[in-house]
Formats: sequence, C-alpha cells, structure tokens
Amino acid sequence: MKSVTLQALVVSASILSALLVFNTIFNWYGYHVQIATAIEEKKNNETNTTTNTSPTNVSASNTVQLSVKEVTSGVYKWINASNAADNPTLKVFTNTNNAIKIQNPTDTKHELIIDTGADVLPSSDDIAPNESGQLSFKPTMTGTFTYHCAYHPFTMKGTIQVVAGP
Repeated sequence: MKSVTLQALVVSASILSALLVFNTIFNWYGYHVQIATAIEEKKNNETNTTTNTSPTNVSASNTVQLSVKEVTSGVYKWINASNAADNPTLKVFTNTNNAIKIQNPTDTKHELIIDTGADVLPSSDDIAPNESGQLSFKPTMTGTFTYHCAYHPFTMKGTIQVVAGP
C-alpha cells in the first residue's frame, strides 16, 4: 500500500514539474498560459431537469447561448441562438463567471473546446444528440482565443474575445 502511495506522489510531482517547465518556457517566449475551470451540465430526459456535475453550482453573470446546426449532410456549425450567426465570435469577461449554454438538436454528439494554449483545455464534455450542455469558466486575463468542436474541428470553430470584466 505504501508503494502505491509513493508511486502516486512521484507521478503527481512529475506532472507538476512538467507543468511548471511548460509555463516557464511559454512565458519566456511571451505567451501566457490560462487555465479555466470547466463544468458540464446535462439535461436529464426522465425528469426534464438540469443537473450540474460539479460539486458546487456556478452562477454565471455572463451567458452565451449557442446551438448546433447541420448545414449540409454531415457538416455542422455553431450557431448564435439570438441572431443565427454561424460560428460566432463570443465575448466573455475576465474575473467573471461566464457560461456557454449549448443546445444540440442534431443526431450526433458534439463537444465545445476552448483553445487556451495549455495542456488542460476547458471543454463542455460530450453533448449527446438532442441534449444540452454548458461550459462555465472564469478567465483571469484578456485576449483572443479560439473554440472548436472536438468532432468537427474544421467546420465548427470560432473566436472568443476575453475583455476586462464589467
């Protein structure tokens, strides 16, 4: 039992060391690493309620509504739920709880991933067909990032602008 604990400690220390080296190298070259917390929200079909898989609820003060649309057979795009723009630029705020709520009325699964330049990327996890999901995060710095679908990265992609919080 002690060898398993020691082995887990060595693995954890190795991962932490690698992350510190990665962050240092990126900072030397003028890049900044941003790590955000992601929370998945899934809709329960039987009770028609929404449950959050995180131990604590995050109340978002900035919410963006996206949907998925099949534009041609097998070709999907993210759609802004309020103005129907394809693969819209999303505006979120620093030091603010932001949420991207996603409706998936299609017959295939999707997963929204934010590209931060870090090994740990915030994502919505899989959003099953005819389900909904949510990605909640609280960025700590301004900048422009991209987002994409893990399964359709060439047609479901867009930009996120992180601006100073309100």
